[in-house]
Amino acid sequence: MIQFVSEHLNSFLSPDLLPVILPGILFVLGVVVGQVVNAWVRRMSFKPGIQPLSCCQACGARFPLWKLIPLLRWIPLQNRCRQCSIRLPRSEFLLELATGGLFALFYFMAVQQRCLEIPAVVPPGFMFEWRLLYHFVLLTLLVAATSIDFREYLIPDQITMPGMLIGLLGATIAGQLQIVHVWVDWNQAIPGLSGPYIPEWIKLHSHWHGLIWSLAGLIAGGGLTWILRLVSSVLLGQEALGFGDVTLMAMIGSFVGWQPILLILPLAPLCGLLIGFISRMVTGKTYLPYGPYLCAATLIVLMGWKWIWLAEWPSTVAGAPPEFSIRRLFGDALGLAILSGIALGALIVMLLLLRIYRAIPVKRR
Repeated sequence: MIQFVSEHLNSFLSPDLLPVILPGILFVLGVVVGQVVNAWVRRMSFKPGIQPLSCCQACGARFPLWKLIPLLRWIPLQNRCRQCSIRLPRSEFLLELATGGLFALFYFMAVQQRCLEIPAVVPPGFMFEWRLLYHFVLLTLLVAATSIDFREYLIPDQITMPGMLIGLLGATIAGQLQIVHVWVDWNQAIPGLSGPYIPEWIKLHSHWHGLIWSLAGLIAGGGLTWILRLVSSVLLGQEALGFGDVTLMAMIGSFVGWQPILLILPLAPLCGLLIGFISRMVTGKTYLPYGPYLCAATLIVLMGWKWIWLAEWPSTVAGAPPEFSIRRLFGDALGLAILSGIALGALIVMLLLLRIYRAIPVKRR
């Protein structure tokens, strides 16, 4: 894994080059994964006459072998079909490029910035590398869901159902892939004496904890999104979320747990509102799929997890606990009720703003 590769590269490369070489390797790997995702999305498409990557979408003519090389197949001077002169889809090139950049960025955030490293949750031994691989699988699934949702306005079960199974099995078998335990109470922490309260069974039964932690995230992600689907239908007078969004959040929850889900859900409408408003002004489209914004919110929470979880408002009294701390809200029933109320209020406000902006007339030039 990463540590194994680093040790072998270090034998013939300067240590100063490793922070550059490894992201470069992951960028290339991400580009290849992006091409695989492109092929996978084409196979899942419901549009008739969809051709594989090796053939032209318009006439079905086969491309030369070098046209199967990721990124290079999009050389500007030769990105047309020789038979019908149709250009290759630009969106597929952007997806390959974005996937490579996403892999490199996540490596930088997770390995060099330690974005997932919080007190009381430190993966032992090679579990850090396994957790990194676990999240790269999640990133690949998010890229696939985003791509097909933009194309087809749906997220098929071929992505989310296997994703849930991978999330559950990976968490159960490894037992140390969580970014936060299923239950941790920072309200009982005593500065300088003891850390947060963590139930003893979590330490003794890591594999059972992995299953329960992942299953709790799956239920929270799917259940809360189902409730949001019903609420948004009432507020907007139309179905704003599809069942694919419900299964997508269930899949995400199986990889990240239930606590991040409570932060992803109120953040997603903000992503959708901002990007949707720009799209409305530029293209005049009044409807955009919601799945990509759930994925965007997931990336923001995942790459900013350490700073989000440890965020607090310090007390004005020396030695006293902070006046406000996000992680303390997850430690008791009252904190969870407050957080749920804030999330629900934010969702309602964002949905109402979404309804208002859709009603604004737009003149296209």
